[in-house]
Amino acid sequence: MKKNNKKTINKKSLTEQIYSILKEQILNKEIEFGEKINTRKIADKYEVSLMPVRDALRRLANEGIVEKRPRVGFFAKDFSKKEIKEIKELRRMYELYCLGNYFQNIDKEKVAKLREEFVKSDQKYFDKIDIKLHKAIVNASENNYLIKRYNHLVKNFISLFSFTTYKRFEDSKKEHIQLIDAILDDNLKKAKEIILKHLG
Repeated sequence: MKKNNKKTINKKSLTEQIYSILKEQILNKEIEFGEKINTRKIADKYEVSLMPVRDALRRLANEGIVEKRPRVGFFAKDFSKKEIKEIKELRRMYELYCLGNYFQNIDKEKVAKLREEFVKSDQKYFDKIDIKLHKAIVNASENNYLIKRYNHLVKNFISLFSFTTYKRFEDSKKEHIQLIDAILDDNLKKAKEIILKHLG
């Protein structure tokens, strides 16, 4: 486990706080794919008992971010290529459905502002703007059940597979700007083509 700045734990909800800390570390890849999570080390670091640590890890296991191996312990989920492909396919399904059925409902004013952010963005803040744009597409459905499930997918999985290279950053930036331009031009066909390429 990579070294991480120690965070202060208050006594109000130990499990919730440990859960949030570990989830953030996994999503930020401070805990690597497949890495064993040392429950005793975490408990000692935050000066808590093992129970809230194990409860937090069980919750993460239920979300599919952590694996519990009997008589071995907890591990950060090591996603196979097939699993990554399936998660991306699910995300693509949500977004294409919303584009096809709610294209005219997309908040163009918000999307236009996001275009300005993309133009100015660097790698550090890109992912946050990226998520805002894709959520704007799904939120156009105004379907609370659909939105909730999509947000769960994005929150728990998509950030695990963000690009790392500068070239991929530049390519992705161009794709997002092209997608926004297609939305602002009311060009549904073009928007779908870009989503298929971007999430392919």
